[in-house]
Amino acid sequence: MVRLGAAVQTILESHDYPQRVASLLAESLALAAALAGSLKYDGIFTLQTQGDGPVSLVVADVTSDGALRGYARFDADRLARTGEGDPVPTLLGKGYLAFTVDQGLKVERYQGIVELEGGTLADCARSYLTQSEQLDSQVALVSQPPGAGHGWRTAALMIQRMPANQSGAPILTADDANEAWRTATILMGSVTPAEMLDDDLPAEHLLHRLFHGEGLTVWEGKGLQARCRCSHHGVVRMLQSIPRAEIEELRDEGGKVGITCEFCRTTYAFGDVELDQAYIPATRSAANP
Repeated sequence: MVRLGAAVQTILESHDYPQRVASLLAESLALAAALAGSLKYDGIFTLQTQGDGPVSLVVADVTSDGALRGYARFDADRLARTGEGDPVPTLLGKGYLAFTVDQGLKVERYQGIVELEGGTLADCARSYLTQSEQLDSQVALVSQPPGAGHGWRTAALMIQRMPANQSGAPILTADDANEAWRTATILMGSVTPAEMLDDDLPAEHLLHRLFHGEGLTVWEGKGLQARCRCSHHGVVRMLQSIPRAEIEELRDEGGKVGITCEFCRTTYAFGDVELDQAYIPATRSAANP
């Protein structure tokens, strides 16, 4: 189970998203955190949805040390002409949902892709986990805009039916295993959005309320923080991958090139001196630090 309050508020308040777009990103952040929490990795887990709808791109990622960030890209005119409806077909349209685990250059990057199917992100995630990972899964997502003294809030709840041959798994007959899974899904289906977001109902208490009769074990929670990984050094490296002549065309009225991070909206400005330093060949830079 994942609950995000201050972290999702910090991420969303740096953007001016319409409420429907903000809600979609909030739930993407909660889903990314829930999926990442089920994995053992040292690096970055990224959840990306891309479609042909008015919201063309949503990205959320979380590092193994709990740094969370995300952003969405949308067409305001198309969004204004779009009626209400389930978020996937209405906002995202046709496209795909991708899961990526990047653990650095020494470990092969893992990526899973599934078409956008169903009405919600929860439907898409369940489809991927069931079809591609061969794990029966149930996912619930909920978000709430600011109000009554609180900022944006979002939550995710996910259960999975683990393989019977997994170490430590109970020995069950096929019928007993099927019945246990049916019971778990029914219990999960009883949870309400209000319960998932209730600050006065600790997550461990909610989980106990739902699953105490099923041999529940609760581990210590892990903190998540809104923290972008952009940096001046990273922007310089990006600039060096683009021909200097093309960069010159990006100068503003003040003669500077501004690069804005899409995640946190921090802008890095480069004048003549900064650009010269960025494009000094590595050998000259090392000789003349």
